[in-house]
Amino acid sequence: MNYVIILAGGKGERFEGDVPKQFVELTNSPMLVYSMKTAQKNKNVDAICVVAPESYHIQVRKWVEEYEITKFVFLAKSGQERYQSVYNGLMELPAKPRDSVMIMTAVCPFVSQVTLDKLYAALKRWDACITVIKATDAITFSNDGENVNRTLQKKKLFIQQGPQIFRYNVLKQAHKAYREDEDRVEVNEDSELVLNIGVECGMVLGDRYCVKVTYPEDLAIVQALYPLFVKKEAGNYGN
Repeated sequence: MNYVIILAGGKGERFEGDVPKQFVELTNSPMLVYSMKTAQKNKNVDAICVVAPESYHIQVRKWVEEYEITKFVFLAKSGQERYQSVYNGLMELPAKPRDSVMIMTAVCPFVSQVTLDKLYAALKRWDACITVIKATDAITFSNDGENVNRTLQKKKLFIQQGPQIFRYNVLKQAHKAYREDEDRVEVNEDSELVLNIGVECGMVLGDRYCVKVTYPEDLAIVQALYPLFVKKEAGNYGN
């Protein structure tokens, strides 16, 4: 079985709105719906789990019905932190060890079907794989936000996007180890948790339409990209 967990639990404090950003309207549909439609359309996906605040569970089910998301099966309560939301989603799945779990986020509305297909194909080689794009600028590292500790050149740098895909047993083991570590430091990406338990993680190239909506101006960017993304998807994957 191939499961998809869609994370829709963020508070969106940097978005500066009354409605969490994953639920705001984007070209007449809630942003979460785009991720649900993407998973619904992909031929590899068997079942969808949405992780959202409990106060939005009734609304999520209404959207599922309205937009005919027939692969939706599971609904989990989001946690205070991202890793808690992922873990809550994992616990809802009746998955077997070698089943796959793809992690999507509701605030990246424009994920290509080609990218999803690449990730599923990558499971033939890796038990964990992420989506990236090549860095176009150098990255500066600073411990205190004021002084430069190191500048990393772009040639070997990649920017991580979504989605990510894992074998169920690998991701569950990685989260279990992290939750049991009393000295754990903050980790925001599942790929790092997997690397921490010694599992290799591959990567596939995504595209620059996969913009993460974090700030209000990002919404304007994805609205402008929408017709271009639809045209690209129609050309690459069909209607």
